[in-house]
Amino acid sequence: MTPKLGAYAGLAAVALFAALATRRPELVVAAAPFALVAALGLLLARRPSIDAEVELGVERTIEGDEVDVRLTLVADVGAERVEALLQLPRQLVVLGGDNPLQLRLADGERRELRYRLQCARWGAFRVGHVYLRTHDWFGFFQRELVVDRRVPLKVYPSEENVRNLLQPLETQVFAGNQVSRARGEGIEFADLRPFVPGDRVRRINWRATARRGEPWITETHPDRNSDVVVFLDTFLEARTEDEGTLDRAVGAAASLATHYLRE
Repeated sequence: MTPKLGAYAGLAAVALFAALATRRPELVVAAAPFALVAALGLLLARRPSIDAEVELGVERTIEGDEVDVRLTLVADVGAERVEALLQLPRQLVVLGGDNPLQLRLADGERRELRYRLQCARWGAFRVGHVYLRTHDWFGFFQRELVVDRRVPLKVYPSEENVRNLLQPLETQVFAGNQVSRARGEGIEFADLRPFVPGDRVRRINWRATARRGEPWITETHPDRNSDVVVFLDTFLEARTEDEGTLDRAVGAAASLATHYLRE
């Protein structure tokens, strides 16, 4: 119940009491509109029944990208005025669509609201906590509803440029695309050595053989797979208002992982 209903009822009561005390019937006429409106408000009052559905355009995105959010309000019992607020963390900034906004919902109506969010920072978020505040036609009754339809949204750090990647000190035994420090069958040049019995003929370096007058073999580095382990130290952090060392570390780790996977 809002103060407006109390004010209307109070004015009607004061006018009626004054009419009885002063025996002036015209005060009853003055009190009648307030009493009538208050009575109609009480008679027509109903409890709204509104549900919500939340759908994200994507479940995973990159820091700085934009995400579309669709909020659908379903009213079994509507309300004359509804204030809808989609609660969002401060790292998700609304670019398109009013938040909060006001609308009217009729009985059985289904209304779709669209938002466009910019992901200002990496992190794991849950989007879909909806706050609803309803008002009746007379503004006498105000009700608040909380609908929890949160869905996960993962925002990954943006990729930074990396000039060079460290080559593995040791590689695994299976074929891959990392040049091993050992020597074997491959395409990366390692060294030249004299021919020994058992060497394959196709490995003979004919240019070196012609220059030196005896068979010489080209040795190569094989291509192998390797493991990459990225350690992230999060025990201590130096932080300013908007950014800290953890943000830099996470961005660097994500960039290294992305480039190594691309390799």
